[in-house]
Amino acid sequence: MGAFEDFIDVVKQTETMQALLQNLEREPAKLLAAICREYELTNKAVPDHHLNLAGYFGEAMLRALVSANLVTREREDRFSLYGYKPTEAGLKYYKAMLKEKKI
Repeated sequence: MGAFEDFIDVVKQTETMQALLQNLEREPAKLLAAICREYELTNKAVPDHHLNLAGYFGEAMLRALVSANLVTREREDRFSLYGYKPTEAGLKYYKAMLKEKKI
């Protein structure tokens, strides 16, 4: 193993990096839940400005949900660039996680 790999191993073992890695797993579920909750209330795509997307990770999580076909990105009205609507699979995961009390 080289110096770079050693460095990565040392950094990954820190409490800060462990928390970051856990958040990378949990935050997409929270974002999916937020989209599904609002969609269930309105039966409309959720405008982008209703979502709490802080920085690069927020945008990356949203792109991951779209790439995984859990939400679709739609052109929205004049008040937002895009709207996000859960797919059938996204709603299925949302309801299952809600039932398991994971979100």
